[in-house]
Amino acid sequence: MNDFGELLYAGKTDNNKNGFVFILLGILLFVGANFIYAKMMLMVIGGVFALIGLYLLLFKRSEKFSIYENGIVLTLKGQELSIPKAQISQIEYQNIKVRRSPVVNYYPILILNDQNKVLINKSFNSIVNQDFKKVIESYL
Repeated sequence: MNDFGELLYAGKTDNNKNGFVFILLGILLFVGANFIYAKMMLMVIGGVFALIGLYLLLFKRSEKFSIYENGIVLTLKGQELSIPKAQISQIEYQNIKVRRSPVVNYYPILILNDQNKVLINKSFNSIVNQDFKKVIESYL
């Protein structure tokens, strides 16, 4: 039990996906280089992609957030930002449609009483993160 009441949802933001994608691309390029004639160039590019992915995973870690009954706590680079529920005037949604995909992703934006906006970098759509969608839509 925290000062904000019961925990409704706890999760991480979507920042780690880029690191995983770069590492997988690097590994695929590195392994795929063994099946072509000019392998050195593809091995170098694969190694660079894998190093970029490791950099993103180690130094650009994802932020954590928790949604409680009476507030939202965001952990950004080791610092906690507490937003009481009374300070949130409304929640808007930024929708992003990926090319060649029929599914639209939504990112919640908290509009505070002083008109500041706080983006929670956690997407939801009709397929993924349904528990997060239920909590954030019924929050206010």
